[in-house]
Amino acid sequence: MVSDGQPGPPFEPALGDFFTPDAGVPADILQDACRGRSTLTCGYNCLFVNTPDGMAVVDTGLGPDFLGYGEYIEPLVGQLDGGMTAAGLSRANLAAVVFTHLHQDHSRGAIWSGELTFPGATAFAHSSEVAFWSGTVDLASAQPHLEAARETIRLFGEKLRPFEYGAEILPGVRAIAALGHTPGHAAILLQSQGERLLCVGDTFYDPLQLTNPTWATPWDLDAPASVASRRHLLERAADEQILVHAYHLPFPGLGRVQRDGSTFTWHPLHDC
Repeated sequence: MVSDGQPGPPFEPALGDFFTPDAGVPADILQDACRGRSTLTCGYNCLFVNTPDGMAVVDTGLGPDFLGYGEYIEPLVGQLDGGMTAAGLSRANLAAVVFTHLHQDHSRGAIWSGELTFPGATAFAHSSEVAFWSGTVDLASAQPHLEAARETIRLFGEKLRPFEYGAEILPGVRAIAALGHTPGHAAILLQSQGERLLCVGDTFYDPLQLTNPTWATPWDLDAPASVASRRHLLERAADEQILVHAYHLPFPGLGRVQRDGSTFTWHPLHDC
């Protein structure tokens, strides 16, 4: 696990920015559920995986020199390169980049300089994701991500390989359906020596979405589909006791999911 950054107080985003009345979460319902909390800790947790085909990374963070959320964010993100160095990882030796989707906070780290950050890597994204961002994008909530998504598609060019749900992208690395957040949003299931890790991307941003799995966010392009995907993945993680990697939860974003009646609870692995 390598963090691209994790803004802390006073720069943590407000819960009310993520769970809004327009997205189906009335303010009074949010206030009751928050129990005194007003912000969430938003990490950018990139996962490096050693496969028989070489080292791969799942999602790449925002990258340096990012001002899209305001000037305050620029020094707080874009830390992937330093984290890789500290972990003994080399950009030049990376063989693959696997995108859960092409939102800027998942893809910009791979293209932020105008050149490929990982020049030897092949990229993978769902075919519907590539098609959506390559076409006419009219949705207002998608506009902030359009430039990074299209630049990712352009720069990787023929090195960008679209996949379908269920495909084994790399040995032990399989794409799982998780559409709704974006048209080609994918979870990534890692399997090795009898153990599994489910990378859920933006299936949820905060444990509140486990206790309230019907909550959508303004960035879910198809809210009903995102709710259905979230519930399905949470049920699978809980019932099959699969370790979960949550991209936006506090670093390292690893934990277990348990059922609690018709909802779920999050149990972080603090000792990872």
